[in-house]
Amino acid sequence: MKQLGHEEIDILKMDIEGAEYGVIEDIIKKSIFPRQILIEFHHRFDPFSIADTKKAIHDLMCNDYEVFYISDNYQEFSLIYGA
Repeated sequence: MKQLGHEEIDILKMDIEGAEYGVIEDIIKKSIFPRQILIEFHHRFDPFSIADTKKAIHDLMCNDYEVFYISDNYQEFSLIYGA
C-alpha cells in the first residue's frame, strides 16, 4: 500500500492456502481494515483446525467486521467492515 500510495483497500480476497490466519493477525495488529474481506479458510490442512478459523472470525468481528456470507462447506466467509 505504501509503495503504491494507497491509503485504503476496498476488497481483500484471500485464497492463500493457510496463510490467511497470519494475514488476519497482521491486518488487525497494523489496523489495516479493508472494507470487505473475502476469505477461503484452510482448516482442512495441517496444522490448522476449525478452532483457528473460529478464532480468526471472532478476532475480525471484535474489530468491527460483520459476516455477510458463509459457504455451505464453512470454508468461504465474506465480511464487511463497519456495517
